[in-house]
Amino acid sequence: MNDNKLDFQILARGPVTKYFSLDLLEQHLQWFGQQEYKIYRFDAKTWYSTDNFYSDVHAGFEFPDYFGRNWDALHDCLFDMVSENENVLVVVRNFDDWYQENANSAKRFLDYMAIQTYQFLLAGKRWITLIQSNRPSFEVADVGAQSVYWNEKEWMNRDRGL
Repeated sequence: MNDNKLDFQILARGPVTKYFSLDLLEQHLQWFGQQEYKIYRFDAKTWYSTDNFYSDVHAGFEFPDYFGRNWDALHDCLFDMVSENENVLVVVRNFDDWYQENANSAKRFLDYMAIQTYQFLLAGKRWITLIQSNRPSFEVADVGAQSVYWNEKEWMNRDRGL
């Protein structure tokens, strides 16, 4: 891997990338930190209710107090972030738990992350979303009309123990 191009390698495959290995995810998070990405970390294990999801993203993304706790408000607050940040990395651990519990909301969230990627790219910035799964065979429906792939190091099934 050409370490100074990790963000480009990830974005070349789409706005959202899957991870299985927590160790590899942590290595990549260190790289993004060294590149001065603003990193937002979430754990979807706590998103067992819509209320918990909205509370977590409200606090995690540091949305203003007037955040309306609905999808439209999430979209509006995310859109406002384009002018506020340089490069952004969103990391959601245990995404497969939430996806299994509430696939519609999980898919909608990823679609919003894809929209952010494209908005940031238009502004000459980067927004990357990494989702971690505890299931090596985890599959996600297309996001932003694009497939969600495993990262380069876990691309092959054997790299995830399958």
